Amino acid sequence: MTTVLLTGATGFIGGAVLAHGLSHDLDWHWICLVRGKGEEQARARLAENLGRFLGVDAARKAIRRVEIVVGDITDPASLEDGRLDAVTHILHLAADTSFRAQELCHLINVEGTRALALRARRMPHLQRFLYGGTAMICGGNPPPVVTESDAPAEAAQHLVPYTRTKVAAEAMLRHEFADLPVVMVRPSIVTGHRTLGCIPSSSIFWMFRAGDRLRLVTGELAGGIDVVPVDWTAEVLVGLLAKPTLAHDVYHLSAGEAKRTTWDSLAVAFERCDPQGGPRCYSRFDDGDWKTLRARFQAVFGLDQPIKLAMLRAMRAYYQFSTLGVVFANERLTAEGFSLPPTLSDYLPACLSAPANLSILDQFADDLGMFDEAPAVQELSVQPASVAA
Repeated sequence: MTTVLLTGATGFIGGAVLAHGLSHDLDWHWICLVRGKGEEQARARLAENLGRFLGVDAARKAIRRVEIVVGDITDPASLEDGRLDAVTHILHLAADTSFRAQELCHLINVEGTRALALRARRMPHLQRFLYGGTAMICGGNPPPVVTESDAPAEAAQHLVPYTRTKVAAEAMLRHEFADLPVVMVRPSIVTGHRTLGCIPSSSIFWMFRAGDRLRLVTGELAGGIDVVPVDWTAEVLVGLLAKPTLAHDVYHLSAGEAKRTTWDSLAVAFERCDPQGGPRCYSRFDDGDWKTLRARFQAVFGLDQPIKLAMLRAMRAYYQFSTLGVVFANERLTAEGFSLPPTLSDYLPACLSAPANLSILDQFADDLGMFDEAPAVQELSVQPASVAA
């Protein structure tokens, strides 16, 4: 029997993976490593997240098929649970996605991954270890095209601790755990769901709405940004777990050149979905032009609340990513038989309509924990949402 250990099941991608796996009659045994004071609390956390994808009643029913190991990848003792000896496949998605908390990012993304890999060495039936990394392996100065055969640029200057520590963990697995059947899976930007829209999470999607309201973009209008929906990402991850053999040990879960979302197509899609918002005439600005961004933001949203200051800082960080214009090639993935994802413009209507009547500021709350060292976040007493385990 296929026994899958899933970390990060209470997160966005992990929840989508579990929902997909449980909904498609796979004869798999799912074990989820979940943080909590006990199994009851851990199961409740998992059920709440799964409910965002399946609905509350369906999630309660489906979760009965999931075995819970209460633990944390940063606590090696919790990984000693004997049930893990039966694991045949690992999908490691637990991570801290913070843009600020450097020490926590290293603890979870690097040391936590090392602890899991050490435990994996003692899993006698292990056949595959999928490590969820990041396509942004080359830091803030990437080449125009990052291929699946490219190795992480360990000396690169990264824009945020998240990508730096994910790259460090990939390099660590490659150098220290070459004896394990590790396959690196590198998602690009994951946002929204093709049918559920932003019901599971509004993470990152608020940025596109805010950029539309500001009418500001970095880079060329005909240029693109690599965005994929979470349900497509989940389908591919489950598919990579299921395939008996894989031709390679690195895959990009990306839109690639063919399905990148261009700013001009996104402008057309926003105007079609929201004609009351008026014509979309986006202006290009330099991502380093903090003064222009701040002035436009203040005019549109105001700066009268701490959460708005946090959102402005977040937008500055995301604009830095979007200006890179990098293509994450995905030829290996398509050669395995996986279909390309839709563009964000294609599934924008779902993201704008579900859930209804959420403001951009409300949606930003899903990402507030990524900026947990910012004074605005501390003032609001928001618990960081970036750690999924």
